[in-house]
Order: sequence, then C-alpha cells, then structure tokens
Amino acid sequence: MIKNISLITDKIKDFSIKNIEFMVGFALNFQNRSFDVNCLLDIDFIIKDKEKQYIACFRFHNPTNIHFESGGIYHQMSIEMYDIRDRGWENKTYEVIDYEEDTLHFYCTDIEILSLRETQSII
Repeated sequence: MIKNISLITDKIKDFSIKNIEFMVGFALNFQNRSFDVNCLLDIDFIIKDKEKQYIACFRFHNPTNIHFESGGIYHQMSIEMYDIRDRGWENKTYEVIDYEEDTLHFYCTDIEILSLRETQSII
C-alpha cells in the first residue's frame, strides 16, 4: 500500500497509522512534464513512539477533492488511509480522512514515505 513504509517500520516496529498525532506541514505542488500534469501533496506528520517523536513526510500523488480546514500551526488528527481500488473510480486509489474532526479529506493515486527524522517534542 504505502511505498517506502520501511523508512518508518525499521525504526517503529509496531507502527500503525493511528500513531500519527499531528500535521505540521502541508505543501501542494503542480508539475507539468511533457504535457503530463501531475499534482503532489506533501504532508509532514508527527508520529509518537514511546518516548521518541518523529516527523514523517508523506507524499500523496495526484490528490483530488481536497478538503482541508486549518486551525493553527499544529493540527491534531486521527488519520485513516483506505485502499478503495475495488470501487473502480478513475484516478482514485486511496482515500485519506481525519475521521474524528473531519478537517482533512482527499483521494489520491499513490502514497509514499519520503523521509523520517527524529524531532523534539512540539508540545
């Protein structure tokens, strides 16, 4: 499902999407290469594991129907990422939602981890 997930699971053995607690970065970029337009959404999430805290950069390819409500610099979230290929929708392979506050919702074609780095507590 998620490309390069081993960047996280190599450091956090029992990693689950439920370990994601906050969003601290949101960047939407458009690329036009040889008449092939792509859109990339990079989101930095805070992941907690026991006493350690990490920032994981997730990249979502070709996001559509983006709904995002911002309430400050840190966004507490309860994220779920669903594989929706069985629905047969064009260019919509995954659905990403904040299931508690409904502050984030979108669809995308691929999900990958770009990086994971340890950080100091933000709270």
